Amino acid sequence: MSHMSPCFYIFILIFIFCAQCSSLYIDSQISKINRNNLSDSSPCPSLNVSTIRLITFDLFGALMLTKSSLQSNIAELLPSLSSSDVERFTNIWVEAYVSYFGKSFPRSQTHQPFLWVIHSSLLQILESLKLSTIVPEDSFTFKSLMKTWSNLQPRPGVVKVLSKLSKKYQLGLLSNGDKDTLQTALRIFPSSVNISSIFSSDYPINCFKTCSAMYAQVLEAVHGDKTQVLHVAGSTYDTHGARTFGIFSGAIDSSAKNTNPSPCFAFDDIQQLISFFNV
Repeated sequence: MSHMSPCFYIFILIFIFCAQCSSLYIDSQISKINRNNLSDSSPCPSLNVSTIRLITFDLFGALMLTKSSLQSNIAELLPSLSSSDVERFTNIWVEAYVSYFGKSFPRSQTHQPFLWVIHSSLLQILESLKLSTIVPEDSFTFKSLMKTWSNLQPRPGVVKVLSKLSKKYQLGLLSNGDKDTLQTALRIFPSSVNISSIFSSDYPINCFKTCSAMYAQVLEAVHGDKTQVLHVAGSTYDTHGARTFGIFSGAIDSSAKNTNPSPCFAFDDIQQLISFFNV
């Protein structure tokens, strides 16, 4: 067989080089198109996480294991109740709280709507379970039951997420709770978690989410710039309220993706916020 000329090998090398360059160019164009499509299809196309200053969280829905924590606390304070009664007690109390979502409270009625709701509903529950004489309103047990809402365990991964976000963003709570309950609940977190702002339902707000006043109070911290706030909700209801008001919001609830306006994200696991905010 005759030997190939050097020119032939040079031609082959040039061909391979050009083919590789072409492949790289095509890949880069496809990647660019995919990024553009992702941006165009995003429910919050104007969201830039690098310009967000304040991230707020719903305490009871997004950060804490509220229901299971309440159940454990109630079982400890009322050992005479069966496990089924404790579960029923917890469910009724949480449902009573939820039933006031979106409601406004006249200042003549209360200046702390959250405390009023859980106090009045606790009296009714104790009455229905025939525990009123055992747990009177002025008793230590009654007062301890009221404090169970501030004695909650965080969801898995919450401390890790908040610690990372604390290094880059200002963090706050935007919750229906009263300020004292919210501040007390934060004591469970280590010093690496820095939640410096608390936005509650206390007077003069006097309403529960999704009332616009709850979301509007956050804007004071960013001089009215809605593009600098993102609210992490724990439910479809809350993220819908924030998005309707006009601030960025997502939910730690994958079912929220079906709402309109759509949330900026709908995650199953709060740890997905780490990649979302690139921290």
